[in-house]
Amino acid sequence: EAGRNKWLQLNDGYDESDDLIESVVPQIDPGRITWPEDGMYKTKDGLTYELIVQWIEAGRVVIANVLEGHHFVLSVGGSEDGDTIEVHDPGFDTANYSYTDDVVGFRIFDMS
Repeated sequence: EAGRNKWLQLNDGYDESDDLIESVVPQIDPGRITWPEDGMYKTKDGLTYELIVQWIEAGRVVIANVLEGHHFVLSVGGSEDGDTIEVHDPGFDTANYSYTDDVVGFRIFDMS
């Protein structure tokens, strides 16, 4: 994941505020990565924790927007507590975030 973050840094994947430019992500591997119509969730409205975990388990790439919308992390799993999302965090030594308290939105990508 750190390699993908570095690629995004080198290929205009972040704007001047360091926000992710979602349309750049598929360029990492255009033959395999797509940004589907249902990929943008600036809030959690309509998204349950259970649905997010289902998507992760189904192989969708689920990127959580955390830290009041200022940081993106790759979601890699859920927890039995029904709130904790396990992540790969390229910027901090953090292994998980709370769906309820930390996550403000999601970006979803599909891979083939």
